[in-house]
Amino acid sequence: MNYEEAEKQSLILTENLCNNILKNIPNLVIGGWAITAYCGNIRFTADIDVITLPLTTMPVKKAFNKDWITRKVFYGVQAENKKLGIQAHINTIAYIPDRSTKTRIIVPNEIFNNIKKEKVRGLYYKGFIEIPVCPFSYLLTLKAIPNRIKDDFDFALLMLNENYNRNEFINYLTKYAIKKHFIEKCKRLSNRAYFFSLSKTLITNYNFNIMQFNAINKELEKIKELI
Repeated sequence: MNYEEAEKQSLILTENLCNNILKNIPNLVIGGWAITAYCGNIRFTADIDVITLPLTTMPVKKAFNKDWITRKVFYGVQAENKKLGIQAHINTIAYIPDRSTKTRIIVPNEIFNNIKKEKVRGLYYKGFIEIPVCPFSYLLTLKAIPNRIKDDFDFALLMLNENYNRNEFINYLTKYAIKKHFIEKCKRLSNRAYFFSLSKTLITNYNFNIMQFNAINKELEKIKELI
């Protein structure tokens, strides 16, 4: 399966998952497709990552039909489409576990109020879908913690986005995550060589410039003073 076909099938499954299979359970897309919703078709992804209202593991598992193989896992439900082999990871518990920092990010019920749908398309596949997307500031918080290259890249992208709101981000970060891991991310992003290497390790059509590097790090210093 080439990149375009992988994106196409992932998008079709994501739309069906959110709008049909889980239609009776509040759900939000996180991960790569959520980044695409806010930042445009910038990097390749085929992962399907969704969070549901906490404590809905069994209703989620029961919602799938015979086209899927499902199993209960530590974060909720893992579902694999039998025909395509594409997996969906549905976080159904009260926190999102991050293996890279061995920490947890709390899932607040409030983010499921006033769910909004956004149009999304791939880097290679240009067909649009419309899916419920995680609120911007909480998505930024999810990206502020992990110690992984793609999360550092996504975090930097979101910092430059028109939806960025410093006070909202600080509120989510201080209430629902462990700040020390955000501080560690700030240190990584302040390293110029590392910052400019991010896009080279991913399948993306985007490159940062020196003005963006300076702007992001100036903003990160302001945040650190306030938390």
